[in-house]
Amino acid sequence: MDPQQHFDQFCLKKILMNDTQRKMIAVEGNFNGLQEPAVIVIEKYAFDEASVLNVCNGHTKFKKSLENDIYKSFSCVPQYDENIPSNKMDIIYPATDKHILKYTSQPMYFVQETEEMYQTITLHHILNNSLSLQWVYNCLEYKSEKEKIKYDTASENQKDDEDIGFILLPDLKWSGKLNELYLLAIIKKRNIKSLRDLTIDHLPLLKNILNKGSAAIYKLYGVQQSQLRIYVHYQPSFYHFHVHFTYLMHTPPGINVGKAHLLTTIINNIEMQSNYYQKAILDYTIKESDPLFNCFEEKGILRKAKPIDESNNV
Repeated sequence: MDPQQHFDQFCLKKILMNDTQRKMIAVEGNFNGLQEPAVIVIEKYAFDEASVLNVCNGHTKFKKSLENDIYKSFSCVPQYDENIPSNKMDIIYPATDKHILKYTSQPMYFVQETEEMYQTITLHHILNNSLSLQWVYNCLEYKSEKEKIKYDTASENQKDDEDIGFILLPDLKWSGKLNELYLLAIIKKRNIKSLRDLTIDHLPLLKNILNKGSAAIYKLYGVQQSQLRIYVHYQPSFYHFHVHFTYLMHTPPGINVGKAHLLTTIINNIEMQSNYYQKAILDYTIKESDPLFNCFEEKGILRKAKPIDESNNV
């Protein structure tokens, strides 16, 4: 089968699968005059330096979709082929060393964090090395992204909104396509940094996020709760408590073991033991160049591994 000769006669029947993580799509169709069905699988090549330069130049067309503090997001179409789907580009400027570290590929390690390790090592790191939360406060104070808010508990005029309230915003990584749905519930309370701070006192907040966040998404997009992956990151990328809502058929980064904790499991654990997340051993991954890794290394908890020679096969 020579596609050069036959694709002008190809008829698309249906999409069989659309893998958003692998950037791969499989479709069923047939060629005119031929009865047998055909399956076509298309997968994007990985980006390389030439791909970056084809986009990052003065000839690319940009359309801004978001701006908040140092974070900006654009859709962009390179001049060399205006018929291809636009790329999504996020710009952090001016970027700090912490931002550069966040996006740098590094050797990874598992940490089994005890209550003592959190109190003596991790908490100190959080208080002294966290990224700025100004963009979060801009959202909560309606200074930025007000038009992006998909749901706000303030609209219901709850008297306890400051305690159990939240706003629902599209995550920066969401392309806007329904099959890649990705929203964040950002709480209005400002004294909950992460999973470690949650106690029985926060159950009303957690259940409010679960129930009203899911209901809002169903009303807006027709995606029911059983089709959502609702989870919390530990360690999170920023230390103001928030919950991720993603479409179950979408596989965004950060849903793996060592990062994601299902909200329903969090609620169940706290109902069984009110201070579960203060006492629990929490496993998570950490990059070798993360300053927190250095803290654990100094205490003899972690040590750097020898580089793996990827050219050698077992």
